[in-house]
Amino acid sequence: MILGTLPVTLSGCKYSSFDEYLEALGMKDPPYHEVEDIATYEDTLVLSQDSIVSSDEVTTIYQPSEEDYAYSVSDSSENVIFFDQESEEQAQSELGFDADSIFKSSYKQLTETELNEEMKNARLEAGITPENIEAIKREQKGLYAFDRLTGSGQTLYAEILTIIQHQAENVLVSTTSDEAIDLVFDYVCADHPELFYVDGYKYTNYTIDNTITKIGFSGSYIYTPEQVATKQAQINQAVNECLAGAPSSTDDYYAIKYVYEYLIRNVEYDLDAEDNQNICSVFIGGKSVCNGYSKAAQLLLNKLGVKCTLVTGTVDTKKAKNIRHAWNLVLCNDAYYYVDVTWGDSSYQVGNGESADATRLPTVNYDYLNVTTDEILRNHTISDEIYMPGCTSMKDNYYVREDEYFTSPELVLVGDLFDRRYQDGSSSVVIKCADKNVYDQLFDQLVTQRLVFDYLQGDNATVSYTTFVDTYTIIFWIA
Repeated sequence: MILGTLPVTLSGCKYSSFDEYLEALGMKDPPYHEVEDIATYEDTLVLSQDSIVSSDEVTTIYQPSEEDYAYSVSDSSENVIFFDQESEEQAQSELGFDADSIFKSSYKQLTETELNEEMKNARLEAGITPENIEAIKREQKGLYAFDRLTGSGQTLYAEILTIIQHQAENVLVSTTSDEAIDLVFDYVCADHPELFYVDGYKYTNYTIDNTITKIGFSGSYIYTPEQVATKQAQINQAVNECLAGAPSSTDDYYAIKYVYEYLIRNVEYDLDAEDNQNICSVFIGGKSVCNGYSKAAQLLLNKLGVKCTLVTGTVDTKKAKNIRHAWNLVLCNDAYYYVDVTWGDSSYQVGNGESADATRLPTVNYDYLNVTTDEILRNHTISDEIYMPGCTSMKDNYYVREDEYFTSPELVLVGDLFDRRYQDGSSSVVIKCADKNVYDQLFDQLVTQRLVFDYLQGDNATVSYTTFVDTYTIIFWIA
Protein backbone atom coordinates (compact mmCIF):
# COMPACT_ATOMS: atom_id res chain seq x y z
CA MET A 1 0.00 0.00 0.00
CA ILE A 2 1.23 3.49 -0.79
CA LEU A 3 -0.12 6.51 1.03
CA GLY A 4 0.57 9.91 -0.52
CA THR A 5 -0.52 13.52 -0.80
CA LEU A 6 -0.59 15.47 -4.12
CA PRO A 7 1.35 20.20 -2.13
CA VAL A 8 3.67 22.60 -3.62
CA THR A 9 6.82 20.57 -3.21
CA LEU A 10 7.64 16.90 -3.09
CA SER A 11 8.76 16.06 0.39
CA GLY A 12 9.11 12.96 2.44
CA CYS A 13 9.36 11.77 5.98
CA LYS A 14 10.43 8.33 7.06
CA TYR A 15 9.66 6.06 9.96
CA SER A 16 12.63 4.00 11.07
CA SER A 17 10.46 1.11 12.20
CA PHE A 18 6.91 -0.14 12.17
CA ASP A 19 6.79 0.48 15.94
CA GLU A 20 7.41 4.15 15.23
CA TYR A 21 4.67 4.16 12.60
CA LEU A 22 2.15 2.56 14.95
CA GLU A 23 3.16 5.04 17.61
CA ALA A 24 2.32 7.83 15.16
CA LEU A 25 -1.09 6.25 14.69
CA GLY A 26 -1.62 5.90 18.44
CA MET A 27 -1.59 2.11 18.20
CA LYS A 28 0.38 -0.36 20.26
CA ASP A 29 2.65 -2.78 18.47
CA PRO A 30 2.97 -6.20 20.20
CA PRO A 31 6.47 -7.62 20.64
CA TYR A 32 7.83 -9.39 17.57
CA HIS A 33 7.62 -12.81 19.18
CA GLU A 34 3.87 -12.29 19.37
CA VAL A 35 3.21 -10.77 15.97
CA GLU A 36 4.65 -10.98 12.49
CA ASP A 37 6.48 -8.10 10.94
CA ILE A 38 3.95 -5.94 9.15
CA ALA A 39 5.59 -3.99 6.36
CA THR A 40 7.66 -1.02 7.45
CA TYR A 41 6.08 2.30 6.59
CA GLU A 42 8.83 3.99 4.59
CA ASP A 43 7.80 7.14 2.77
CA THR A 44 5.33 9.98 2.87
CA LEU A 45 4.73 11.72 -0.43
CA VAL A 46 3.31 15.20 -0.88
CA LEU A 47 2.02 16.17 -4.30
CA SER A 48 0.73 19.41 -5.77
CA GLN A 49 -0.33 20.48 -9.23
CA ASP A 50 3.10 21.88 -10.06
CA SER A 51 5.33 19.31 -8.40
CA ILE A 52 7.02 16.45 -10.23
CA VAL A 53 6.91 12.78 -9.33
CA SER A 54 9.51 10.39 -10.70
CA SER A 55 8.80 6.69 -10.71
CA ASP A 56 11.66 5.88 -8.38
CA GLU A 57 10.22 8.17 -5.70
CA VAL A 58 7.12 6.02 -5.32
CA THR A 59 8.06 3.33 -2.84
CA THR A 60 6.13 0.08 -2.97
CA ILE A 61 5.48 -1.35 0.48
CA TYR A 62 4.91 -5.02 1.15
CA GLN A 63 1.44 -6.34 1.84
CA PRO A 64 0.75 -6.68 5.58
CA SER A 65 0.52 -10.20 6.83
CA GLU A 66 -0.94 -12.43 9.46
CA GLU A 67 0.60 -14.31 12.34
CA ASP A 68 -2.31 -15.47 14.40
CA TYR A 69 -2.83 -19.13 13.98
CA ALA A 70 -5.64 -20.92 12.22
CA TYR A 71 -7.46 -23.24 14.53
CA SER A 72 -5.80 -26.63 14.83
CA VAL A 73 -7.19 -29.16 17.25
CA SER A 74 -4.72 -31.94 16.78
CA ASP A 75 -1.24 -32.51 15.44
CA SER A 76 -2.56 -33.34 12.00
CA SER A 77 -2.54 -30.71 9.26
CA GLU A 78 -5.67 -28.62 9.07
CA ASN A 79 -8.32 -29.15 6.41
CA VAL A 80 -9.83 -26.47 4.20
CA ILE A 81 -13.54 -27.05 3.75
CA PHE A 82 -15.75 -25.87 0.92
CA PHE A 83 -19.29 -26.24 -0.38
CA ASP A 84 -20.52 -27.91 -3.49
CA GLN A 85 -21.80 -25.33 -5.99
CA GLU A 86 -24.71 -27.30 -7.46
CA SER A 87 -22.33 -29.40 -9.56
CA GLU A 88 -23.31 -32.96 -8.70
CA GLU A 89 -22.36 -34.05 -12.20
CA GLN A 90 -18.69 -33.42 -11.41
CA ALA A 91 -16.72 -36.44 -10.32
CA GLN A 92 -17.07 -37.07 -6.60
CA SER A 93 -13.38 -37.72 -6.29
CA GLU A 94 -12.64 -34.34 -7.83
CA LEU A 95 -14.86 -32.58 -5.31
CA GLY A 96 -13.35 -34.42 -2.38
CA PHE A 97 -16.30 -36.68 -1.61
CA ASP A 98 -15.59 -39.78 0.47
CA ALA A 99 -12.54 -38.04 1.90
CA ASP A 100 -12.33 -40.73 4.57
CA SER A 101 -12.55 -43.70 2.19
CA ILE A 102 -9.07 -44.87 3.19
CA PHE A 103 -10.44 -45.53 6.66
CA LYS A 104 -13.40 -47.66 5.52
CA SER A 105 -11.94 -50.85 6.91
CA SER A 106 -11.62 -49.26 10.36
CA TYR A 107 -15.29 -48.41 10.73
CA LYS A 108 -17.29 -50.88 12.76
CA GLN A 109 -20.72 -51.12 14.27
CA LEU A 110 -20.42 -51.70 17.99
CA THR A 111 -22.40 -54.70 19.19
CA GLU A 112 -24.05 -55.21 22.55
CA THR A 113 -21.65 -58.00 23.43
CA GLU A 114 -18.65 -55.68 23.05
CA LEU A 115 -19.97 -53.15 25.54
CA ASN A 116 -20.16 -53.42 29.30
CA GLU A 117 -22.80 -51.47 31.21
CA GLU A 118 -20.51 -48.50 31.80
CA MET A 119 -19.73 -48.22 28.09
CA LYS A 120 -23.41 -48.53 27.15
CA ASN A 121 -24.44 -45.86 29.64
CA ALA A 122 -21.72 -43.49 28.45
CA ARG A 123 -23.01 -43.73 24.89
CA LEU A 124 -26.61 -43.24 25.98
CA GLU A 125 -25.72 -40.21 28.11
CA ALA A 126 -23.92 -38.70 25.11
CA GLY A 127 -27.02 -39.11 22.97
CA ILE A 128 -25.71 -42.01 20.92
CA THR A 129 -28.64 -44.18 19.93
CA PRO A 130 -29.39 -45.47 16.43
CA GLU A 131 -32.40 -43.17 16.13
CA ASN A 132 -30.59 -40.07 17.37
CA ILE A 133 -27.54 -40.65 15.19
CA GLU A 134 -29.72 -40.91 12.09
CA ALA A 135 -31.55 -37.73 13.10
CA ILE A 136 -28.25 -35.88 13.56
CA LYS A 137 -27.05 -37.08 10.17
CA ARG A 138 -30.20 -35.74 8.52
CA GLU A 139 -29.63 -32.36 10.19
CA GLN A 140 -26.07 -32.18 8.82
CA LYS A 141 -27.06 -32.65 5.19
CA GLY A 142 -25.83 -29.71 3.15
CA LEU A 143 -22.85 -28.96 5.37
CA TYR A 144 -19.81 -29.12 3.19
CA ALA A 145 -17.47 -31.24 5.30
CA PHE A 146 -20.18 -33.66 6.37
CA ASP A 147 -21.30 -34.23 2.78
CA ARG A 148 -17.79 -35.29 1.78
CA LEU A 149 -17.63 -38.26 4.11
CA THR A 150 -18.67 -41.84 3.49
CA GLY A 151 -21.82 -43.12 5.15
CA SER A 152 -19.75 -44.66 7.93
CA GLY A 153 -17.73 -41.47 8.22
CA GLN A 154 -20.95 -39.53 8.61
CA THR A 155 -21.94 -41.84 11.45
CA LEU A 156 -18.62 -41.17 13.19
CA TYR A 157 -19.13 -37.44 12.55
CA ALA A 158 -22.56 -37.59 14.22
CA GLU A 159 -21.11 -39.48 17.18
CA ILE A 160 -18.27 -37.01 17.69
CA LEU A 161 -20.64 -34.05 17.33
CA THR A 162 -23.11 -35.29 19.93
CA ILE A 163 -20.30 -36.27 22.31
CA ILE A 164 -18.94 -32.72 22.11
CA GLN A 165 -22.38 -31.17 22.47
CA HIS A 166 -22.92 -33.23 25.65
CA GLN A 167 -19.34 -32.50 26.79
CA ALA A 168 -18.99 -36.22 27.38
CA GLU A 169 -15.76 -38.11 27.94
CA ASN A 170 -14.36 -41.50 26.95
CA VAL A 171 -17.33 -42.52 24.84
CA LEU A 172 -16.82 -45.41 22.43
CA VAL A 173 -17.13 -44.51 18.76
CA SER A 174 -17.56 -46.60 15.63
CA THR A 175 -13.97 -46.75 14.39
CA THR A 176 -10.70 -48.38 15.36
CA SER A 177 -8.58 -45.75 13.58
CA ASP A 178 -7.24 -42.74 15.44
CA GLU A 179 -6.47 -41.18 12.04
CA ALA A 180 -10.14 -41.42 11.10
CA ILE A 181 -11.01 -39.66 14.36
CA ASP A 182 -8.49 -36.93 13.59
CA LEU A 183 -9.94 -36.32 10.13
CA VAL A 184 -13.59 -36.43 11.15
CA PHE A 185 -13.05 -34.27 14.23
CA ASP A 186 -11.53 -31.57 12.01
CA TYR A 187 -14.53 -31.85 9.70
CA VAL A 188 -16.93 -31.41 12.61
CA CYS A 189 -15.09 -28.27 13.71
CA ALA A 190 -15.00 -26.94 10.15
CA ASP A 191 -18.79 -27.17 9.92
CA HIS A 192 -19.57 -25.89 13.41
CA PRO A 193 -18.11 -22.50 14.45
CA GLU A 194 -20.50 -22.52 17.42
CA LEU A 195 -18.42 -25.19 19.21
CA PHE A 196 -16.40 -22.54 21.04
CA TYR A 197 -15.92 -24.67 24.15
CA VAL A 198 -13.75 -27.41 22.64
CA ASP A 199 -10.18 -26.91 21.49
CA GLY A 200 -9.05 -30.47 20.87
CA TYR A 201 -9.74 -34.08 21.75
CA LYS A 202 -8.35 -37.11 23.53
CA TYR A 203 -8.89 -40.78 22.86
CA THR A 204 -8.36 -44.08 24.61
CA ASN A 205 -7.40 -47.21 22.67
CA TYR A 206 -8.67 -50.59 23.86
CA THR A 207 -6.44 -53.35 22.52
CA ILE A 208 -6.24 -57.14 22.43
CA ASP A 209 -2.85 -58.57 21.48
CA ASN A 210 -1.70 -55.11 20.39
CA THR A 211 -4.68 -54.77 18.05
CA ILE A 212 -7.06 -51.86 18.62
CA THR A 213 -10.56 -53.20 19.13
CA LYS A 214 -12.32 -50.08 20.42
CA ILE A 215 -11.61 -46.36 20.83
CA GLY A 216 -13.07 -44.02 23.43
CA PHE A 217 -13.39 -40.36 22.41
CA SER A 218 -13.27 -37.29 24.67
CA GLY A 219 -13.40 -33.64 23.74
CA SER A 220 -10.92 -31.25 25.33
CA TYR A 221 -13.34 -28.79 26.89
CA ILE A 222 -12.18 -25.35 27.98
CA TYR A 223 -15.38 -24.45 29.83
CA THR A 224 -17.78 -26.23 32.17
CA PRO A 225 -21.40 -26.74 31.06
CA GLU A 226 -22.42 -23.88 33.36
CA GLN A 227 -19.84 -21.56 31.83
CA VAL A 228 -20.89 -22.62 28.34
CA ALA A 229 -24.51 -21.73 29.11
CA THR A 230 -23.52 -18.29 30.39
CA LYS A 231 -21.28 -17.52 27.42
CA GLN A 232 -23.84 -18.90 24.96
CA ALA A 233 -26.44 -16.47 26.29
CA GLN A 234 -24.00 -13.59 25.80
CA ILE A 235 -23.16 -14.79 22.29
CA ASN A 236 -26.84 -15.13 21.40
CA GLN A 237 -27.51 -11.57 22.50
CA ALA A 238 -24.62 -10.20 20.43
CA VAL A 239 -25.57 -12.28 17.38
CA ASN A 240 -29.20 -11.18 17.59
CA GLU A 241 -28.15 -7.53 17.82
CA CYS A 242 -26.07 -7.97 14.68
CA LEU A 243 -28.75 -9.83 12.75
CA ALA A 244 -31.38 -7.24 13.68
CA GLY A 245 -29.59 -4.73 11.47
CA ALA A 246 -29.04 -7.06 8.53
CA PRO A 247 -30.59 -6.04 5.20
CA SER A 248 -33.74 -7.86 4.16
CA SER A 249 -32.79 -8.82 0.64
CA THR A 250 -32.62 -12.00 -1.38
CA ASP A 251 -29.36 -10.72 -2.87
CA ASP A 252 -26.55 -12.54 -1.02
CA TYR A 253 -24.16 -9.67 -1.73
CA TYR A 254 -25.83 -7.34 0.74
CA ALA A 255 -25.70 -9.88 3.58
CA ILE A 256 -22.00 -10.56 2.95
CA LYS A 257 -21.17 -6.86 2.75
CA TYR A 258 -23.13 -6.20 5.95
CA VAL A 259 -21.33 -8.90 7.95
CA TYR A 260 -17.95 -7.81 6.55
CA GLU A 261 -18.52 -4.21 7.60
CA TYR A 262 -20.14 -5.10 10.92
CA LEU A 263 -17.26 -7.24 12.11
CA ILE A 264 -14.61 -4.74 11.01
CA ARG A 265 -16.39 -1.85 12.72
CA ASN A 266 -17.19 -3.72 15.92
CA VAL A 267 -14.15 -5.95 16.48
CA GLU A 268 -10.59 -4.90 17.23
CA TYR A 269 -7.65 -6.98 16.05
CA ASP A 270 -5.74 -8.09 19.16
CA LEU A 271 -3.28 -10.97 19.40
CA ASP A 272 -3.68 -11.00 23.18
CA ALA A 273 -7.46 -11.28 23.11
CA GLU A 274 -8.97 -13.94 25.33
CA ASP A 275 -10.52 -16.86 23.42
CA ASN A 276 -9.07 -15.48 20.20
CA GLN A 277 -9.37 -18.85 18.46
CA ASN A 278 -13.15 -18.97 18.83
CA ILE A 279 -16.24 -16.80 18.52
CA CYS A 280 -16.30 -15.74 22.19
CA SER A 281 -13.52 -13.26 21.46
CA VAL A 282 -15.69 -11.57 18.83
CA PHE A 283 -19.16 -11.63 20.34
CA ILE A 284 -18.20 -11.21 24.01
CA GLY A 285 -14.80 -9.54 24.07
CA GLY A 286 -14.95 -7.52 20.85
CA LYS A 287 -11.28 -8.36 20.20
CA SER A 288 -9.95 -11.25 18.15
CA VAL A 289 -7.60 -12.55 15.46
CA CYS A 290 -8.14 -14.22 12.10
CA ASN A 291 -9.74 -17.38 13.44
CA GLY A 292 -12.22 -15.46 15.53
CA TYR A 293 -13.10 -13.10 12.68
CA SER A 294 -13.54 -15.97 10.23
CA LYS A 295 -15.62 -18.20 12.48
CA ALA A 296 -17.82 -15.28 13.47
CA ALA A 297 -18.37 -14.44 9.79
CA GLN A 298 -19.20 -18.08 9.09
CA LEU A 299 -21.75 -18.24 11.91
CA LEU A 300 -23.43 -14.94 11.01
CA LEU A 301 -23.62 -15.62 7.29
CA ASN A 302 -24.95 -19.13 7.79
CA LYS A 303 -27.69 -17.66 9.99
CA LEU A 304 -28.49 -15.20 7.21
CA GLY A 305 -28.83 -18.06 4.74
CA VAL A 306 -25.51 -17.51 2.96
CA LYS A 307 -23.25 -20.53 2.67
CA CYS A 308 -19.89 -19.72 4.19
CA THR A 309 -17.03 -21.91 5.30
CA LEU A 310 -13.65 -21.58 6.93
CA VAL A 311 -10.54 -21.48 4.74
CA THR A 312 -7.09 -22.07 6.16
CA GLY A 313 -3.72 -21.47 4.61
CA THR A 314 -0.66 -19.30 4.96
CA VAL A 315 0.66 -15.84 4.17
CA ASP A 316 4.22 -14.56 3.96
CA THR A 317 5.72 -11.67 5.90
CA LYS A 318 9.00 -9.78 5.53
CA LYS A 319 10.55 -11.72 8.41
CA ALA A 320 8.79 -15.07 8.13
CA LYS A 321 7.09 -17.26 5.59
CA ASN A 322 4.17 -19.66 5.74
CA ILE A 323 2.43 -17.92 8.63
CA ARG A 324 -0.87 -19.66 9.22
CA HIS A 325 -4.02 -17.68 8.53
CA ALA A 326 -7.78 -18.19 8.24
CA TRP A 327 -10.41 -16.53 6.07
CA ASN A 328 -13.67 -17.53 4.37
CA LEU A 329 -15.19 -18.86 1.19
CA VAL A 330 -18.74 -17.71 0.44
CA LEU A 331 -21.35 -18.75 -2.08
CA CYS A 332 -22.82 -15.46 -3.29
CA ASN A 333 -25.67 -15.62 -5.77
CA ASP A 334 -24.51 -19.05 -6.99
CA ALA A 335 -20.83 -18.14 -7.46
CA TYR A 336 -17.89 -18.61 -5.13
CA TYR A 337 -15.74 -15.79 -3.75
CA TYR A 338 -13.12 -15.40 -1.04
CA VAL A 339 -13.67 -13.02 1.86
CA ASP A 340 -10.95 -12.03 4.34
CA VAL A 341 -12.50 -9.93 7.09
CA THR A 342 -9.22 -9.66 9.01
CA TRP A 343 -7.34 -8.17 6.09
CA GLY A 344 -10.30 -5.90 5.38
CA ASP A 345 -9.80 -4.25 8.76
CA SER A 346 -7.64 -1.23 8.00
CA SER A 347 -6.52 -0.98 11.61
CA TYR A 348 -4.79 -4.28 10.88
CA GLN A 349 -3.50 -3.27 7.47
CA VAL A 350 -1.73 -0.07 8.47
CA GLY A 351 1.62 -1.20 7.11
CA ASN A 352 0.59 -1.63 3.49
CA GLY A 353 1.66 1.67 2.01
CA GLU A 354 2.85 5.23 1.88
CA SER A 355 1.07 8.52 2.65
CA ALA A 356 1.54 12.13 3.53
CA ASP A 357 -0.99 11.59 6.29
CA ALA A 358 -0.55 8.19 7.91
CA THR A 359 -3.91 8.42 9.66
CA ARG A 360 -5.81 8.67 6.37
CA LEU A 361 -6.78 5.08 5.86
CA PRO A 362 -10.31 3.82 5.19
CA THR A 363 -12.01 2.20 8.17
CA VAL A 364 -13.02 -0.67 5.91
CA ASN A 365 -10.70 -1.90 3.18
CA TYR A 366 -12.89 -3.61 0.58
CA ASP A 367 -10.01 -5.23 -1.30
CA TYR A 368 -10.92 -8.58 0.30
CA LEU A 369 -14.69 -8.60 -0.14
CA ASN A 370 -15.73 -11.18 -2.73
CA VAL A 371 -12.47 -11.71 -4.58
CA THR A 372 -11.33 -14.35 -7.04
CA THR A 373 -8.83 -17.14 -6.53
CA ASP A 374 -6.28 -15.28 -8.66
CA GLU A 375 -6.60 -12.18 -6.52
CA ILE A 376 -6.40 -13.92 -3.15
CA LEU A 377 -3.34 -15.88 -4.31
CA ARG A 378 -1.39 -12.65 -4.76
CA ASN A 379 -0.71 -12.69 -1.03
CA HIS A 380 -2.37 -15.82 0.40
CA THR A 381 -1.52 -19.50 -0.05
CA ILE A 382 -4.48 -21.84 0.29
CA SER A 383 -4.17 -25.20 1.98
CA ASP A 384 -4.57 -27.92 -0.64
CA GLU A 385 -5.68 -30.89 1.45
CA ILE A 386 -9.23 -30.87 0.08
CA TYR A 387 -10.77 -29.81 -3.21
CA MET A 388 -11.51 -26.10 -3.56
CA PRO A 389 -13.58 -24.56 -6.33
CA GLY A 390 -12.03 -22.02 -8.62
CA CYS A 391 -13.40 -18.57 -7.80
CA THR A 392 -13.49 -16.80 -11.16
CA SER A 393 -16.59 -14.61 -11.13
CA MET A 394 -16.27 -10.85 -10.65
CA LYS A 395 -20.00 -10.18 -10.82
CA ASP A 396 -20.39 -9.67 -7.07
CA ASN A 397 -16.95 -8.29 -6.31
CA TYR A 398 -17.35 -5.21 -4.12
CA TYR A 399 -15.78 -2.79 -6.59
CA VAL A 400 -17.81 -4.13 -9.50
CA ARG A 401 -21.05 -3.82 -7.54
CA GLU A 402 -20.16 -0.29 -6.40
CA ASP A 403 -19.09 0.89 -9.89
CA GLU A 404 -15.50 1.50 -8.83
CA TYR A 405 -13.92 -1.16 -11.08
CA PHE A 406 -11.85 -0.03 -14.07
CA THR A 407 -11.00 -2.40 -16.91
CA SER A 408 -9.40 0.41 -18.93
CA PRO A 409 -7.77 3.77 -18.08
CA GLU A 410 -10.72 5.88 -19.26
CA LEU A 411 -10.55 9.30 -17.65
CA VAL A 412 -14.18 10.06 -18.57
CA LEU A 413 -15.21 7.25 -16.23
CA VAL A 414 -12.84 8.61 -13.59
CA GLY A 415 -14.58 11.98 -13.83
CA ASP A 416 -17.99 10.34 -13.50
CA LEU A 417 -16.83 8.49 -10.40
CA PHE A 418 -15.52 11.69 -8.78
CA ASP A 419 -18.86 13.42 -9.50
CA ARG A 420 -20.81 10.56 -7.90
CA ARG A 421 -18.66 10.58 -4.79
CA TYR A 422 -19.00 14.34 -4.37
CA GLN A 423 -22.77 14.00 -4.77
CA ASP A 424 -23.09 11.29 -2.13
CA GLY A 425 -20.85 13.15 0.33
CA SER A 426 -18.06 10.58 0.37
CA SER A 427 -14.72 11.41 1.91
CA SER A 428 -12.82 9.45 -0.72
CA VAL A 429 -12.85 8.20 -4.29
CA VAL A 430 -11.73 4.59 -4.70
CA ILE A 431 -10.48 3.31 -8.05
CA LYS A 432 -10.02 -0.45 -8.35
CA CYS A 433 -8.07 -1.50 -11.44
CA ALA A 434 -8.55 -4.79 -13.25
CA ASP A 435 -4.83 -5.39 -13.71
CA LYS A 436 -1.38 -3.87 -13.35
CA ASN A 437 -1.47 -2.28 -16.79
CA VAL A 438 -4.64 -0.32 -16.02
CA TYR A 439 -3.29 0.57 -12.59
CA ASP A 440 0.02 1.85 -13.96
CA GLN A 441 -1.67 3.96 -16.63
CA LEU A 442 -4.19 5.51 -14.27
CA PHE A 443 -1.53 6.20 -11.66
CA ASP A 444 0.63 7.85 -14.29
CA GLN A 445 -2.21 10.04 -15.57
CA LEU A 446 -3.80 10.95 -12.26
CA VAL A 447 -0.75 11.23 -10.02
CA THR A 448 2.38 11.65 -12.12
CA GLN A 449 0.71 13.96 -14.67
CA ARG A 450 -1.50 15.58 -11.98
CA LEU A 451 -4.70 15.09 -13.98
CA VAL A 452 -6.55 14.23 -10.78
CA PHE A 453 -6.85 17.99 -10.18
CA ASP A 454 -9.18 18.19 -13.18
CA TYR A 455 -11.78 16.25 -11.20
CA LEU A 456 -11.52 17.97 -7.83
CA GLN A 457 -14.26 20.37 -6.81
CA GLY A 458 -13.59 23.54 -4.87
CA ASP A 459 -10.29 25.32 -4.35
CA ASN A 460 -7.98 22.35 -3.85
CA ALA A 461 -4.24 22.85 -4.17
CA THR A 462 -3.47 19.46 -2.69
CA VAL A 463 -5.01 16.03 -2.54
CA SER A 464 -4.03 12.98 -0.51
CA TYR A 465 -4.00 9.53 -2.01
CA THR A 466 -3.55 5.95 -0.87
CA THR A 467 -2.56 3.07 -3.12
CA PHE A 468 -2.64 -0.67 -2.53
CA VAL A 469 -0.19 -1.95 -5.11
CA ASP A 470 -0.90 -5.66 -4.63
CA THR A 471 -4.60 -5.19 -5.28
CA TYR A 472 -4.30 -2.37 -7.85
CA THR A 473 -6.35 0.09 -5.81
CA ILE A 474 -6.03 3.89 -5.65
CA ILE A 475 -7.87 6.04 -3.10
CA PHE A 476 -8.08 9.83 -3.39
CA TRP A 477 -9.19 11.71 -0.28
CA ILE A 478 -11.61 14.50 -1.22
CA ALA A 479 -12.83 15.55 2.23
